[in-house]
This record gives sequence, C-alpha cells and structure tokens, in this order.
Amino acid sequence: MPARKTPATPRVRPSVSEDGGALWLNDFIPYKLAVVANRLSQSIGALFEERFGIQIPEWRILMALHAHGPSAPNEVVELTSMDKARVSRAQRRLVEQDLVAVSEDPRDRRRLVLFLTRKGAVICSDIIPEVRRMEQWFLAVLDARERAALDQTLSRLLERSQELRQLGGRIPGGDGS
Repeated sequence: MPARKTPATPRVRPSVSEDGGALWLNDFIPYKLAVVANRLSQSIGALFEERFGIQIPEWRILMALHAHGPSAPNEVVELTSMDKARVSRAQRRLVEQDLVAVSEDPRDRRRLVLFLTRKGAVICSDIIPEVRRMEQWFLAVLDARERAALDQTLSRLLERSQELRQLGGRIPGGDGS
C-alpha cells in the first residue's frame, strides 16, 4: 500500500507560470512564511480566546500599548500592521472589557489616545510568559545560531516588507514601469 500524502506536503501538479516555469507552493518562500505565521497565530489565538477571552487583534493592540505606552489609534494601526477598521473594532471590544481606555490627549485635545487600564496591564503581564513559552517551544527545533540567523533574516524581511508597503505593494519594474 503506498504511503499516504499529508496535507502539509501536497504533491499536486504545479501550475505553469507565464514564464513557463512550474510553481510548487511548498518551495515558494512567501507561501511557507504565510503558512507558518497562520499556524502559529491560530495556536496563539486559541490560547488567547480560551485563557484570556480576547482575539488576536486585541492581543496585538494590548501588546503595542504595553510596549509603547498611550498611543493614538492611527499609531496603533502602524504598530500592529492592521487596518483601521480592524483596529477600531478591536479597540471597541477592549474598551467594553475594560482592558483599554480612550481619552483626549492633554497636549492636543483634538487627538484621542488609547491606554491600558489596570486590568489591561494585568492581562499583559499574564499573557507575556505564556507567549514566551510558546515561542520557546516553537523555536526549540533550531539551535542558537539558527535562531539568531532566523531573527536577523526576519528583521531584514520586515524592513523589505515596509519598503513594499511604501511602494503601494508594487515592486519596482514589476509592471513595466
């Protein structure tokens, strides 16, 4: 009986690209990054929902405020790489749960700022060891040198993704310009 193929390594016929080359998803780095990120996010998301009653967008906002202090909603959009609508919905849920409060900026009354409540700060303190433990487990398959290389590589790719964002998602020369 032939070995069963797992969903993690599908062997389907690759699509043929315009340049005539085949594209195997499992060999395509952006695909691998997305899959790893999604699987890790889903695991962390389950932890947040079960243990803390929050979703990933709320966690991102809490951690941004924990790390950066009171911030305007548009700053939270930048810090979390989420769109305005998602930040707005998550912000409302956090306010309803008394984890975040909103007030006007004392230096500029036209501007609103979000800040952690005491309850929000406590949840952050409870969450951090849990996500660190999960991170340690996940990275345990790498030795110290590989972890350092991964961190450096991801930092460089984050910088590059910021460049792409500033270019409106268009790679220079990719559309004939």
